[in-house]
Amino acid sequence: MRPLKMKFRSTAWWQRLAALPFVRHFTLPLGLAIMVLALSVLSNGFDLSVYNSIQAMDAFDRRFGKCNAKGVCALDTFHLAMLNSFPLIAYAVGLLIATLIGERFGRRTVFVAMNVVCLIGIITSYTAQSFVQIFVGRLLVNAYVGMESWLVPLFQAEIVPAKVRGAVVSCYLLGRLLGSFLISCVGYKTAHWAGDTSWRTPLAVLFSIPPVCLCLTFLIPESPRWLVRVGKDEKALQNLRYLHDGDGVDVEMELVLLKESLTLDTEGGGWLDLFRGSNTGRTAIAMITNFFGQATGQSFVNNYGTIFFKTLGVNPFLVTMFSTLAALVGAALFLVLVDRVGRRRFWQTSAPLCALIMLVIGGLGVKQDPSANQKLAIATLFPIWGIFYLSSFAQLAALTPAEIPSLSLREKTAMMGWSVQNLTNFVSTFTVPYLINAGHGNLHAKVGFVYGAIGMVGVIWAFFYYPELKGRSLEEIDEMLRQKIPARKTAEWRMARDGIAFKLAEISQETNADPEEKGGGILVENTAV
Repeated sequence: MRPLKMKFRSTAWWQRLAALPFVRHFTLPLGLAIMVLALSVLSNGFDLSVYNSIQAMDAFDRRFGKCNAKGVCALDTFHLAMLNSFPLIAYAVGLLIATLIGERFGRRTVFVAMNVVCLIGIITSYTAQSFVQIFVGRLLVNAYVGMESWLVPLFQAEIVPAKVRGAVVSCYLLGRLLGSFLISCVGYKTAHWAGDTSWRTPLAVLFSIPPVCLCLTFLIPESPRWLVRVGKDEKALQNLRYLHDGDGVDVEMELVLLKESLTLDTEGGGWLDLFRGSNTGRTAIAMITNFFGQATGQSFVNNYGTIFFKTLGVNPFLVTMFSTLAALVGAALFLVLVDRVGRRRFWQTSAPLCALIMLVIGGLGVKQDPSANQKLAIATLFPIWGIFYLSSFAQLAALTPAEIPSLSLREKTAMMGWSVQNLTNFVSTFTVPYLINAGHGNLHAKVGFVYGAIGMVGVIWAFFYYPELKGRSLEEIDEMLRQKIPARKTAEWRMARDGIAFKLAEISQETNADPEEKGGGILVENTAV
């Protein structure tokens, strides 16, 4: 088997693939594990967007809404807010369950459990005959989304090289957006179909991913860092060898250094330790970043965008598709640049532009009776906003809880960050219809003033408190934050050459050397000496 494996990897096309700039940082087993996780994220994108698309369909309103004397059917404000905000409680439950399972039983167990929950939720939604059933189905699906939100960025950050960690974790939102875009295309095609087929067909698409993910679970190894923490050193060593794919790396030394790095973390791993010592700042950064990720207009655009576009007199499904496509551009831009220019640069460029566009949307909505051109201008700004939002607030909110925690509090810090995101999303989602609808706040497009102002506050906060984490291993970040280096000086900080983090970084560099330096590519078996 080994000679055949080496012969296959020596082919010209395989060598060319192995030499690609991004791909060369991976071994084949690591690449396959990341691809399976990415496939799961695609399902996440389906699940997040499908309900937002189908609730704007006439057949959905006839099935689950109330009809007036003229035969016009719709969900009232209360049921609309309930359908879009209460599932976030299920998201919080999913976060908690994932944290408890992941901390005690590992990451792979969470992966299996969340896909099973997803399948149950999809079946419940697809067969729904009443509002209660579609509501319960969405609750289950959102529990899955909460579990996956906790798992994937954290898991990816633990197993990928520091040089590409930002890009790989950023693929989380890119995959969600791609799934959202694809399901939006399906919804656009089926929106005018007669009967329940129009909204059930997009739900049927959701069945495609979870079974495949469950079948491919064997390609995902347990996180070596988690195994070291729970004392399963032999299994950790086995998984390190699997991920490094060969004998070119001193995995025994890497295991020793991982164990030693845990001994330096003396601040404890309990819930109260989140707010002690250097962990206080880390917890605050994870929570505040996720607050701004949700409080800067995301719920307005993503949860109520389709309905809002309908009030502007433009094709809601077409604008939603363009908005999702633009968001994909922003996410891809972040992915390509984040490990080159760093995290703080996006706080200084894309984030203020994102906030500014929301303020412009608010300004265009000031006129009591806007013209058709003004309405079109408002709709046009949403895709542009999406580019800058996905290359700043959104991506940084997903990346930060995966990078910032101390080694003994990774699960809990990540949960705190995602919980704040969920709580903020809940409040935003529940309040949006009351802010924009006539008879309540009646702000309509003027709600952009609210989200734009919050975004500007986020930009100012990040300048003083958000550290630069580009290219640093998790152990190096841990050491830097323990020293409480001011955020504005973190880009210039260098670790001590005799420290554990430095030695781990050297191993990482040996593992991920350029193909010319190590005699092979990323998908070529690691034979470095």
